Formats: sequence, C-alpha cells, structure tokens
Amino acid sequence: MRVLITGATGLVGGYIIDSLLKRGDEYIALSHNLSNARRKLVNEKKIVNLNNALLLKDEKIDAVINLAGVNIGKKRWNPRFKKELYDSRIDITRRIVELISIMDTKPEVLVSASGVDYYGDRGNENVYEDSPNADTFMGNLCRDWENEAIKAEKYGVRVVTVRTGFVLAENSEAVKRLALPFKLFVGGTIGSGNQYMSWIHIEDLVGIYLFSIDNKTVCGAVNAAAPNAETMKDFGKNLAKTLSRPSFFWAPEFAVKIIAGEMAALILSGRRAYPKKILDLGYKFKFKYSIEAFRDIFNLVKT
Repeated sequence: MRVLITGATGLVGGYIIDSLLKRGDEYIALSHNLSNARRKLVNEKKIVNLNNALLLKDEKIDAVINLAGVNIGKKRWNPRFKKELYDSRIDITRRIVELISIMDTKPEVLVSASGVDYYGDRGNENVYEDSPNADTFMGNLCRDWENEAIKAEKYGVRVVTVRTGFVLAENSEAVKRLALPFKLFVGGTIGSGNQYMSWIHIEDLVGIYLFSIDNKTVCGAVNAAAPNAETMKDFGKNLAKTLSRPSFFWAPEFAVKIIAGEMAALILSGRRAYPKKILDLGYKFKFKYSIEAFRDIFNLVKT
C-alpha cells in the first residue's frame, strides 16, 4: 500500500510511519518544511511541499492520512493564534480534497484527524459519535475540519474522521509537562478533579488509523479514546502511582485560567468520549486503563 500523509514529522505521524514501514507499506509526505522533513523522515517514497500538492495528481495513492495542523498547545491563545489554528487545519484539508478531485485514480480512503474537543464539556455522560458538536471554538473548529474532509466523499472516497483524546506517548511533550509536577512531588488534581479525561495510548491511536485504512466498513467519525475514561483526579492518581509519587496538591480553576488563558477550558472541562463505533467494528484496544498505559510509556512493569 502507498499512503500519502500530512503532519508526517509530528508525534502521531512519526509513530504511524514507523508502523507503515514495519508492515511493508510505502509513504509520500506532504510538508510545509522540506528541510525539516528530509532530516526527520526515513525511507520515504517522496517528500512534496504542501503548496505543490496538486503535482501528485498522477501518483498511485491507496490511502491518505491527514494529520497536519498547528499544535494547539504551542502558545497562549489570542485571536491571531486561534485563526492560525483554524486555518492550518481547514486549508490543508481543503487542499487534500482538491488534490483528490483532480486525480484520475482516487485513493480508496481519507483518514483525517479531529478531536474529542468536538463535544465540549459534557459532564459525566457517555458521549458517542452521533452526539452534536459544542458551540465553542474547538467544537466548531473540529466540526468544520471534519466537514472539509467529508467533501472527498463526493469523489467516491471513503472518509474517516478520528476524534482523538489525550495521547499518551513516551516522547509526548504534553505528557512530559503533565508528569513534571508529580516528579517534583507537587502533582495533584487540576480544577475540580471531577472532569473526565478521554485519553488513548499512542499504540491504540496508530492501531485505529491503520484499522480505518484496512477495513472498508469504517467510515464517518470514530472516537479514538480508550473505553475507560477517568476523572482528572483518578487520572492523576494513576500517574502518581506509576511514578511512585504523592498526588495531594491542588491547582484551582482560577490559577489554571491565569496560566493557560482561554485554552484552560480544554483542561477544566470534561467529556467521556466512548469509542462505540470502532469497538462495534471489531477493533481491540491494547490499553484499556490508564495505569497500564502509564506503566508502558514510562517503561515500567507491574511488580
């Protein structure tokens, strides 16, 4: 299989590429930064500037994985940065669909990233793929992002949008920031602690992307989150237990808002995104509980 991938140099892209290569697939990378891509990527079939994506119209491509977009946690949100977050996702997805529209031989599937922030703050209810989006910045961004990808369906391409939870990976900067207070013995609950965390181990996230490519029955939105969401309090306790650290400090909501600004809403609100569709279609999660996932990414074994 030959796969076209955007966001290849990012965290998730790197893991997906490793898995594609291990199973004997080829990939073509679309990137804004060719020098960075050439330095980071190995065994690529081709690297093309995103601005020249239409030059790939004659390539034989079996599947497209669209991960590109400015990192949401890159800096404090303001109107200009929020526009950058939005445009980076919408514009790249639109360019991918434009490429598909002019290809004589279309890819079989487009698997495009999205996020569980699509749902907004949903308290303790289980949230499924047919739930509406929240009328928030991230809820509307994810909705519009998915809608751009869905336009590929009119060209006969199967489309999957992967609503991803908080990704647990060994080299994730977000995980490192989360773990640091615990390592320094000052970790604990963020906000009320009652908000639900929808999380997923990187191996299962990669597994869902490959499962979506390989199985023609997968289409539409899928929740890429472990089947056992946890409250922030329990999530933190499991992290502390893994690191053999206490978890009794508290970061109140007002402090989080001062530090993180508008982005604090993503941390202080909760959602239990249940992966009903992907489970019903036969995907088997390797990591169902955060304590197992934490032990794996910190290279620890249960004793």
